Amino acid sequence: MRVGFFACPSVSRVSPATISPSFECVEILTGGKLYFEVNGERRLFERGAVFWHSEGEHTICETDANDPYRCFVLYFRVGDNRRPGPRASVWDPPESAVDFATECHKAFHAGGADMEALSDYAYSTIRWKGSPHPASMEVAFPEPLKRAITYIQRTCTSAINPEIVAEKANLSRPYLFALFREYMKMTPHHYILSQRIGKAKLLLSGGLTPIKEIATLCGFESLEVFYRSFKKETTLTPADYRKRYSPYPESWEKVCFLRNRAGKADAS
Repeated sequence: MRVGFFACPSVSRVSPATISPSFECVEILTGGKLYFEVNGERRLFERGAVFWHSEGEHTICETDANDPYRCFVLYFRVGDNRRPGPRASVWDPPESAVDFATECHKAFHAGGADMEALSDYAYSTIRWKGSPHPASMEVAFPEPLKRAITYIQRTCTSAINPEIVAEKANLSRPYLFALFREYMKMTPHHYILSQRIGKAKLLLSGGLTPIKEIATLCGFESLEVFYRSFKKETTLTPADYRKRYSPYPESWEKVCFLRNRAGKADAS
């Protein structure tokens, strides 16, 4: 592994480098503007964008002469040049990419670091952050789909449905479904449900909020619907999920016991 920093001069294009066999190159933008082709479309990228090149591919090279890009550059020696992540991605938030690259750059040049450990850390982090899930692959999504996804993520706990999403994203209902089938491999309804289930998992694993309250907070119309939907998606009931993933299961069981005892006392 090696790490460097490149500040593009005030030109519209520089000569790209070709990645040699047994190497992969990752470029992380810290500022400026860059143009890069994704799925046949030339797109503008800025701070937080990450580009992952494998053998035979070319590094980034097109920029805005009035605001040329700056980037950290990481080279890895690999065995099979398989690039387990997408060619281009945008980390969320963008600052996380810059902070990560800065950390690797400082550690590499400070001396005394375990280079094997640093390389493993850097490669696995880039692989994880660029893995093909909706958040990291959003860069490759059409703008109409991005609008729909953003609206769902912001409002999934309210009473929304595909018709509302289509209206808010300025799309027809059939086109909305076609976009989700092509890029998300699911229906808009399933994506709304997955967002609600995801929020419920965080609440179940990270606190003592009652399950009934979690159902309401996550947009489920009733506790029964929440239990049925949650078990179908995870194979666990919300209560079982909490027991399995709570950091302090004994504390949670004690809280349940005290609440039940208080409820019996009130009833008497």
